[in-house]
Amino acid sequence: MLSEQARVLITVKASPEPSKTYGDTVCVAGVRLHEDGSGSWVRIYPVAFRHLESTQQFKKFEVIDVELKRSATDSRLESYRPNWDTLKRDPDRTGKYKTYAEKARGPILEKLIGPSMCDLRAGVEADLTAQSLGLVEVRELRALKFTDHGPWTDAQVASMTAAMSQPDIFGEVDTTPILVPPRYKVHYDYHCASTTCPGHKPRILDMELSALQYKNRHRSDADLKALITLKFHTEMWNERRRTYFYVGNFGDVVKRKNFSVLGVYRPPRTTDYGTTLF
Repeated sequence: MLSEQARVLITVKASPEPSKTYGDTVCVAGVRLHEDGSGSWVRIYPVAFRHLESTQQFKKFEVIDVELKRSATDSRLESYRPNWDTLKRDPDRTGKYKTYAEKARGPILEKLIGPSMCDLRAGVEADLTAQSLGLVEVRELRALKFTDHGPWTDAQVASMTAAMSQPDIFGEVDTTPILVPPRYKVHYDYHCASTTCPGHKPRILDMELSALQYKNRHRSDADLKALITLKFHTEMWNERRRTYFYVGNFGDVVKRKNFSVLGVYRPPRTTDYGTTLF
């Protein structure tokens, strides 16, 4: 398959998962920026994010240039494989990397809101290659649901250890610590914009949730749950913000109809990006 250069506004980085090839990988998604000012969803996988050089570890809402090739193993139309040797980031004069400010990314994202979560699911039920990424409106948000994550299986630990012990072309072995499992799986419980929505209870697969749990791994169960609730519910759903979920489904055709929440878009309620120029 032919590769192509793409300019991508990164919107989500999913939680890392064990990988037989890389030790652990994440799925990255964003908006591909076109020369005519339009944007389209793109999924970039696999990304061994923790194992990238520090200069390659791009941030959320950063715009990157990278060579992409359509995935040969994933029939979802948004799915591409990256060539990280071609990655270009845009440093500013301070040596840090630029991210699109809210007022800049707002007009791009507002154009991509919809369809509803109910409509996305219906689309995939009719056609497994239907839209697999989206930005859906949250009409009602209930309390978070917590379940224990549990340890990695013996097979997962063995595969991660084996992958990271393989020397690279320079004979060097990856010294990144093995991936620590989060304490909790966390699910949203919400209604989308559809007036007949029966409710959705997707798992949150956001790298920020995994990072928050790791950073606070020594806190008590009650304290950790309270912190997660603050960051992923209270601050995401209030009278000052409009709330939308970045959602994506699974590559496995058996699970293709199931969508997870990959991140949250929460612009100020008073904004009108439809009339904003940048």
